[in-house]
Amino acid sequence: MRHKFTITISDVKGSRHYTIDDILKRVVAIFLILIALLFAGGVIYITVLNHKVGQLDIKKDELQNELNDKIAYYEVIKSKIEEIESIIGIAHEEDENITHEARLSNITLTTVQQSLLLQFIPNGAVTTHNGISDKFGMRKHPIKMTNEFHSGLDFRTPLQTPIYAPALGIVEYAGYSDSGYGSLVIVDHGFGFKSYYAHLDRKMLVKVGQFVKKGDHIANSGNTGLSSGPHLHYEVRFLGRALNPINFVNWNLNDFSQIFEKETNVQWDSLLEVMSILLANKQNPQ
Repeated sequence: MRHKFTITISDVKGSRHYTIDDILKRVVAIFLILIALLFAGGVIYITVLNHKVGQLDIKKDELQNELNDKIAYYEVIKSKIEEIESIIGIAHEEDENITHEARLSNITLTTVQQSLLLQFIPNGAVTTHNGISDKFGMRKHPIKMTNEFHSGLDFRTPLQTPIYAPALGIVEYAGYSDSGYGSLVIVDHGFGFKSYYAHLDRKMLVKVGQFVKKGDHIANSGNTGLSSGPHLHYEVRFLGRALNPINFVNWNLNDFSQIFEKETNVQWDSLLEVMSILLANKQNPQ
């Protein structure tokens, strides 16, 4: 039998004997237990850490998506600013010192310009109606039965339907016309624009030389002249040339740019420049 070292510990309860092998076994057992605990703790810590990293990755993805949305929205706003600047004649300069707030400030001023333009140039509806009976362009005349150019729009209206001025202007003509228009009102809006209202009721509501503003009641519909039934014949002319009135009827502040694309017979750039000068003089009187 091999020699073994024995350690004896005596106390009031008696003596206990331990061999070196027992002590080593206990130390190793405790060491293994500590290792196991450390390993288990490490596994738990790594699991928790991985969970937190996963949450951070999710948050990172959310923030990245939000940032991408913001960038896309910014690009849309930038594009819209440049589009509006192009429409209203503001030169766009690639200068990092010019903030978007400054550019938006310029556009805010030109919104006033847009409103001012819509006070002078015919726009919007001139009457309530039951549809369009004849459009602008070539057609067969309903009475003469010949193919000829129709210089305006014919709105179906009951007799005595109110008709309103589409912009500020002065009455150039108010009376009966022998040219087939019947009772006719012509309003000169300036800047080369005039509006015509034909086949009206015989009773004139305005006089030559009278100033009218947008929305004023200027006539009532009728069935006079070369007319096949009650309706309003509406024209918009520029320098004597008939333009398609539907482009002006559909024109408003919410869809301001469409007129520049659809009506190319007017030099809008120079007109907007004049309006800018008028607005500048109004804001900075000498």
